[in-house]
Amino acid sequence: MLRAIYSLLFYLLLPAVVLRVWWRSRREPRYSEDLAQRFGFAPLHSGGEAPVWVHAVSAGETIAARELIERLLLEGHRVIVSNMTPTGRERAEHLFGRRVTSVYAPYDMPLMIGRFLNRVCPKALIIIDTELWPNMIALSRKAGLPVYLVNGRLSKKSARGYKRMGILSRPMLGSITHVFAQTESQAKLFSGLGARSVTTSGSIKFDARQPADLPKRVTELQKHLAARPIILGASTHEGEESILLEAFLRLDGEELLVLAPRHSHRSEAVEALLKSQSISFQRHSDGLALDTRNKVYLLDTMGELIYFYGACQIAFVGGSLVNVGGHNPMEPGGLGKPILMGPYRRNIEDIAAQFADAGALLDVSDADDTHAAFAALMSDTAQWEKMSKAALEVMARNRGALDRVCAAILPALRENKL
Repeated sequence: MLRAIYSLLFYLLLPAVVLRVWWRSRREPRYSEDLAQRFGFAPLHSGGEAPVWVHAVSAGETIAARELIERLLLEGHRVIVSNMTPTGRERAEHLFGRRVTSVYAPYDMPLMIGRFLNRVCPKALIIIDTELWPNMIALSRKAGLPVYLVNGRLSKKSARGYKRMGILSRPMLGSITHVFAQTESQAKLFSGLGARSVTTSGSIKFDARQPADLPKRVTELQKHLAARPIILGASTHEGEESILLEAFLRLDGEELLVLAPRHSHRSEAVEALLKSQSISFQRHSDGLALDTRNKVYLLDTMGELIYFYGACQIAFVGGSLVNVGGHNPMEPGGLGKPILMGPYRRNIEDIAAQFADAGALLDVSDADDTHAAFAALMSDTAQWEKMSKAALEVMARNRGALDRVCAAILPALRENKL
């Protein structure tokens, strides 16, 4: 009954939801593309083996799912990947091309979810991280699909919300076939909220492979950037670039600040900020070798951040100096780069804590802290090497989650190879 009320409210709010998509499409035109897919009009199943449906809300979740999807493809399964955002869709298209079917996820209303299931005919649903929708899960289970939650995590705020809405969330979590939680504490949270089958697998993000062309591309990039020492502001949000600039401009060396906004459409705003402060800069999309007079380099393209992580000396991970919740520190950690993060880490708190406890991550909260961290790491080789080693040790200690997840899911899918 409560799910019916939830669905009715969603239907009533649909005009506002569509208006929001239109509004966002003014800045990100791809939001308005393939709008019919959000109403369940996914490409029709063309016959043959039923696909595995992998739902990854945005770019970070799609990157996290990469190796799992590669394993599914290697086993001969067809895969359809659904995303909520254009950045997630772009990541899926970039990583897999035509090897998977890439679509926008349907809105969580019975009509839309039912239409999607009837058109796609999936044999299983794998949800990455914790993008949980009551109708998506309930109707998938009703259709006979096993539903797996991989990389399961809940922030304290989310857990409180699920607890308050227990009459709706407990049946939803209880119907999930299996939850693979990132940590023991997360596993306890899921069990306490109604999940019936939970194991602690770790995070499959630790098992991400580096691109085969990483060494070559990093060498080329360092040459392109005139072999300058690089401080990288990665996945930044509004408000963070100002703090990083204030901290960086106090340095008096040859360092280059690379700013990589989380959403590429924000590049125009970052460019306006640089111009307003008369800071010399260059855009990556120009394709020109670095003019050594420039202090800042603006990474305004998608899909190249990993190479800048490889080329940098220090990596600030964004979404953490402003109240976004923090982004993934594992990419720089896997390359042995000292990490800086602000206090807002609710989306990644358990993992960030491991890097911090090991001494691989420095806490910063404002321009003063950030400047001090920049200056220390640029001048103290011993500290840099200690943090680099600690980051690699954290990564090595946590690998293996992908194997544990695949050992549980793949045999079940082989038995259900329709």
